[in-house]
Amino acid sequence: MFQRVQRQPRMYEEVARQIEAAILMNHQRPGDQLPPERELIEHFAVSRSVIRESLKVLAEKGLIEILPGKGAFIREPGSGAVHDALRLYLRRQRDENFAHDLTEIRQLLEGETTALAAIRATAEDLTKIEAALSGMEAEKDNLEKFVQFDLQFHQSLPEATHNDLMELLLLPITGLLTDIMAQLSPLPKAQEEAIKHHRAILRAVKRRDAAQARGAMKAHLKQFERRVREYQASIS
Repeated sequence: MFQRVQRQPRMYEEVARQIEAAILMNHQRPGDQLPPERELIEHFAVSRSVIRESLKVLAEKGLIEILPGKGAFIREPGSGAVHDALRLYLRRQRDENFAHDLTEIRQLLEGETTALAAIRATAEDLTKIEAALSGMEAEKDNLEKFVQFDLQFHQSLPEATHNDLMELLLLPITGLLTDIMAQLSPLPKAQEEAIKHHRAILRAVKRRDAAQARGAMKAHLKQFERRVREYQASIS
């Protein structure tokens, strides 16, 4: 399954690449265990330190989990790596195109997500979405809690699609909005506008009207873009 690694300065990278390829090609499932360390050393004909460094790389990617005294196990795919990369990117992007780029990608993803949620949401999903909106309405004078409920509202929609990949793609983006929402919420009438748009979204989802739900979300995101631009202008 594995090939011996030629001597090179960063052998652990080649070892990690081969192990990753083997995991993906063999369609191993979360919880499956990798061969013991001693077997990997024999397969690759490398030192223990090289194997340990390669496993560390795979663990940092979120592909495996290393349990001391037990070994290395395949992990459930998650959004951690995606989230970290996007978080760093968005925190560094504050140029004139930032508001447009962020709104554009959110419209593409959240617009269709909301339309799908209108079709697939269960009674339990609707209860979660409605609870988030109720929290926003109750805490509009408490900025920190208001932002938390706002974020909860947006994270409940991809969950309501019952599409795991949709959640994987969208939740990292919505999860990054906490700081941005906190900056925008103190602007005049920001909470009232946000609540109005969220009510329209929920109303369309409850009516099972996918087109109206999509439109309501896109209208909300246009308002979000305008608020971002206002904030940028106020600090420039």
